[in-house]
Amino acid sequence: MLDIISFLTQIPVRKGTKIEEVAAKSYLFPFVALLIGLLVAAVAFVVFECSGSAPEIAALLVLLAIYLVTGLMHLDGLADFFDGVMAGGTKEDKRRAMKDEKIGIAGLFATVFVILLSFFAIETVCTSLTKTAPVHSFDLRSFYHFASVFVIAEVSAKISMNTCMISGKSKEGAGDGMGMGALFIHSFSKFGYVLALISAILISLIFTAFSLRFFIVFTGIAVALFVSRIAKSNFGDVGVSGDVIGASNELARCASLVVWAIIIV
Repeated sequence: MLDIISFLTQIPVRKGTKIEEVAAKSYLFPFVALLIGLLVAAVAFVVFECSGSAPEIAALLVLLAIYLVTGLMHLDGLADFFDGVMAGGTKEDKRRAMKDEKIGIAGLFATVFVILLSFFAIETVCTSLTKTAPVHSFDLRSFYHFASVFVIAEVSAKISMNTCMISGKSKEGAGDGMGMGALFIHSFSKFGYVLALISAILISLIFTAFSLRFFIVFTGIAVALFVSRIAKSNFGDVGVSGDVIGASNELARCASLVVWAIIIV
């Protein structure tokens, strides 16, 4: 578990992360998402309750907190993924563009767009939560509402990664991805995916008080299936790589926050 926390976050719990251990236990991703979501929710709860008439600054601080906790690795995967998808030429040319260390205009645009969309979704959701609560209500019930948003968004992002891993398998069940993605795909099993899915659903039920809002977590699965299909169409059967898995994480979190914003307003 410490290896997985070290891999998915910037929390200094262990030096020298064993990537093989992380890949073998990736069905535990939803539990790390719970930790990330609670940390980000704590920041959001404090800054929005104290921000007064400056929700934009508060939303920016929350967005900064997300990437201070999770790092920029998956954001880099998002940029590489869109560079590959938007590149011209053959599937081999597209794979080469995705693996290029330089970020192209497509990757830059996609990254900025996702960050901005996440920013506006966070501002909308948290401002709405603050308006419905008493002024400066630093109580457990108010925090629970913030935790619901960020825990489920992060769990959605991590089950999206798990879904990409399982969808990236060949008919024989072997990992067909490129680089690090191949290790995760090869190590991930259908049983592991069932465990991850059950964990994601249970966490979501707890943080939505067993309401129908727990369905927001399935946003991550829908995003992953869509991203995997695009990857295989553009890059071939070996299309689901580490960059694709990372991109699904960022897109799923953003999409879940947007769904929250639509529902809660």
